[in-house]
Amino acid sequence: MQDKTLQEKTLAVEQRERWVALLRAGYMFHQQEVRDTKNPIIGAEPSDINLFHQALSVAIQDCIEMIQQMEALGYFEEEQLSTPGMAG
Repeated sequence: MQDKTLQEKTLAVEQRERWVALLRAGYMFHQQEVRDTKNPIIGAEPSDINLFHQALSVAIQDCIEMIQQMEALGYFEEEQLSTPGMAG
């Protein structure tokens, strides 16, 4: 039983690491798109596409930071994140 719990935790950590890696890849993609769609004219308004990629990159970075904060606070170390209620 103990080995199974340890394996499940290890699997959960690996899955979380893969999700964070995927989020980082998405962040880097959108940062590159921000650079590629930047208006070369100094002082010009950014395009809607540029703003879209900026917003996505910031949102993805926020997700990564939230996951890191949750890990630091031990949120993922609990035995179960949720338990079934009265209805099952």
